[in-house]
Amino acid sequence: MSELPQLKEIFDKLRQGAYITHEQGTLHASLAEDFDAYKEYFEPLGLNLIRHPRDFFYLHTEAAEGTPPSASLSPIAVFSFILIEAAANEGRPVEEYLLTERFSVAGLPHLTSDRYKAHLRAVGIDDEATLRKLVKSMVRLGWVEYFPDDTFRFLRPFHRVFDKCQEISAAAEQDGRAVLEPEEKEIDPEMN
Repeated sequence: MSELPQLKEIFDKLRQGAYITHEQGTLHASLAEDFDAYKEYFEPLGLNLIRHPRDFFYLHTEAAEGTPPSASLSPIAVFSFILIEAAANEGRPVEEYLLTERFSVAGLPHLTSDRYKAHLRAVGIDDEATLRKLVKSMVRLGWVEYFPDDTFRFLRPFHRVFDKCQEISAAAEQDGRAVLEPEEKEIDPEMN
């Protein structure tokens, strides 16, 4: 087992919480070629190597199950739900749109309506600068690639967030409620 190709590099990357995607070239190829052997190698360490159906790899530990979510997850969830809702309202195929387009921070729908702004304020995002900071935090998580022209694109691992959003939306729909609840008061159309 210790003869697994690039084991040290793969382990070092995964233990930092990173994802291994096609962008990592040979690391991804090694894992894809002999996934079962790598998975078996990590198991005695209490690490579960996951191969996402969208063909990227990450480690999951049982200890992570009881860990409270990171403070950045609530803003990321609200950010994601707003983007999903806005795409759906425009009649776009949501998954394809989110995972193939390049977005401008200034062009996002998040700060274009009072309702979206209220949801963002609830998670500490008040303006374009804090919205940009949130997008850049997703770079560190391996979910986004950010470009010098203030644009970004979602990477394959964002599917974990997208899948969770779909799961929450389905549960909310089953319960007959909206994921992003509408505001109680009427919104002034002049403000949108």
